[in-house]
Amino acid sequence: MLIANAIGLRVPHTFVVSRSLSPFVFGRPTLTAEPWIRTSPANQTPGLFTTQRGWIDPFKLLHNEDPGHDKIAAVLRQDGVDATYSGAAITQANGELLIEGKSGEGDTFMVGQSKPTELPDYVQAFQRLGPVRFEWVHDGNSIWVVQLHKGGSASQGNVIYPGEAKKFHNYYVSKGLEGLRALIEKVKATNEGVILRGSVGITSHFGDILRKSKIPSRLEKV
Repeated sequence: MLIANAIGLRVPHTFVVSRSLSPFVFGRPTLTAEPWIRTSPANQTPGLFTTQRGWIDPFKLLHNEDPGHDKIAAVLRQDGVDATYSGAAITQANGELLIEGKSGEGDTFMVGQSKPTELPDYVQAFQRLGPVRFEWVHDGNSIWVVQLHKGGSASQGNVIYPGEAKKFHNYYVSKGLEGLRALIEKVKATNEGVILRGSVGITSHFGDILRKSKIPSRLEKV
């Protein structure tokens, strides 16, 4: 997020409560009253820790979700954006940018509770940043970057993570992210893979978890 802000992209005004640094701010005011609270894990763990609209006590959040003081590096209070469209994007294995999203807020898209929809051309024309993954919000006039991660992905087309498997397990997104984590724990030491089934995007947290775990997997929309 600091890099996105430094190179001139629109990043919502963000107040950072860090475990290791004094509080600091960056970004531009969005003039929207309702903020978002976002956790910044020490290691990327998609969908595990709190991201929610509306104020909550960051110190209580840290106490409840990271009592060992080693999993969450910081809590961010980020200006909200009045979302016309929102979603996520990844750099695919072929170097092309895949942009997915929906009308309105994108939090339900990321956890598989709403399906991706066709986006207007002015949203799809977002400037390339090189190999990155990011979450975005469009307010009807401008695109805001609300999360940014360095690096490309192994995904391409309907393949989430490439590889051969002696057996593929069907996993329906309606069972949620924690069910997928449990399945991954079961198959990660085997030569088995996952077929993700449901109306969900490759760029959602479901895709993030499978890519990070390097489980051979593909998406079949139903």
